[in-house]
Amino acid sequence: MKKYYLHNGQESIGPFDKEQLKEQKITKETPVWSDEMIDWKKAGEIDELKIILLTIPPPIYNSPKNEFVKPRKRSFLKYILIGIFLIAFVAIGSTIISENYINNQDTSIPADDSIQRQTRNNITSLVQVTTNEYSVNTFGGISNLDVMVTNNTDYTIDQITVAIDYIKKNDGIYKKEYLTFNNIPAYQNKSLSAPNSNRGLSVNLTKQTITASELNLCYNNSFTPVVGDTDPYKCN
Repeated sequence: MKKYYLHNGQESIGPFDKEQLKEQKITKETPVWSDEMIDWKKAGEIDELKIILLTIPPPIYNSPKNEFVKPRKRSFLKYILIGIFLIAFVAIGSTIISENYINNQDTSIPADDSIQRQTRNNITSLVQVTTNEYSVNTFGGISNLDVMVTNNTDYTIDQITVAIDYIKKNDGIYKKEYLTFNNIPAYQNKSLSAPNSNRGLSVNLTKQTITASELNLCYNNSFTPVVGDTDPYKCN
């Protein structure tokens, strides 16, 4: 059954199947992603999710009654004073705005930083690691194991290190190996062969570190983000 991830504005959550998504009370504007999608989409753009979307009625606006208000007489001097006040207010406001623009011109955040921040926060979902149909020997042991990294971002991944746990019959880890992949362009993949093992029935893959200079990304699986940090994987 197809499963989807949701994005709550700060991080991705999931995966959920259709019934679980219904419990999340998603709307047509909720961002969703599955492993068959290149990028995030709104839930309302996906046909199979339309039936479970929460419909939010539009607000009711009370139209004001058309009432005729008799204009008050104002003296000519009063109009002159109001005009002078407005001109002074606009002049002061323009000066303040100009000064703030000059002071912040060199420290302004690039227009695309919010897009990059969203990609950094969802890097573990956008960069996927998988294995081939490797061989498991009759009495244990793994051979012919290939690991593939798929880059589903708009940026080149400079380097990613994948940890491989060789799992024994009792779910214990027999040994751990590491593979390092370099220079994976946007929307491409790369495979490497992993060492054989004379014990183990299955493997478990973990994305240990991911770096990308184009994305200003420095992800490390051993790092625990600080609560409230909206961009924990941005390089310092």
